[in-house]
Amino acid sequence: MSRPTFNSVIRAAAALLFISYSPNAGYAQSAVLVGTVVNARSNQPIFGSLVALASAGRQVRTDSLGHFRLERLAAGPHALFVKAVGYVPLRVTIGLAGDSTLAVDVALEPVPTELVRVVTTADRVDARSMNYSDFERRRAAGLGRFVSRAEILREQGRSFESLLGTRIPGTRVWDVGGKRVLGASRGRISIERGDPRCFVQVIVDNVVRYETGGSLPYFDLRSIDPTMIAAVEFYTVSSTPLEFNRGGNAPCGTLLIWMQN
Repeated sequence: MSRPTFNSVIRAAAALLFISYSPNAGYAQSAVLVGTVVNARSNQPIFGSLVALASAGRQVRTDSLGHFRLERLAAGPHALFVKAVGYVPLRVTIGLAGDSTLAVDVALEPVPTELVRVVTTADRVDARSMNYSDFERRRAAGLGRFVSRAEILREQGRSFESLLGTRIPGTRVWDVGGKRVLGASRGRISIERGDPRCFVQVIVDNVVRYETGGSLPYFDLRSIDPTMIAAVEFYTVSSTPLEFNRGGNAPCGTLLIWMQN
């Protein structure tokens, strides 16, 4: 006999949703949470979304189909947190029952293209997003271009693509299918998809969001709110650290974006 499931669609506009659970479920580490994270407008899956249960100390990233799975969870109420770059984060409360699987579909609303200027009063960065000692180590090596949080705050009111244009020489932003895409401006290193322009690899919070010549869609710089960025790194093809040159898919350089939590 198949185990019961409970399906629901969670919208980012909802402030709080509680899914009831059986009071007789017990507290065994036997519940399972599965689901999919999609774009609320297009219903397309969102790759690399962070899905976390703070009360259980568990988190996972969605796969290329937007799927996620967390197992061996305690029965009872849990705070579910879902976030993805370019989307409004979602926080809801769910209830898990022992020896059962709860299936949820999470629909995140895209962040509006027109960004409102935000006055920042704090500078706290979650250590889970980036390791500052590693950031400073790479900056001390002098192999790339680095933009710190303090520098970003001094540029408040500017778009992300404008910030990159002034801080990272050797790059250029092109309009590709309505998206603002970062590429290398010096020379022609490779030809992908029949396009002679060389678009750089983009990694956000250690998740590849675009790889040169790969199957992922072009990364739109306008999907990033500059006020939410902790730091930025950029490397040319010859200076990209091995840890970020994954599968040799960085022939045009690599842009690293670290977001605040």
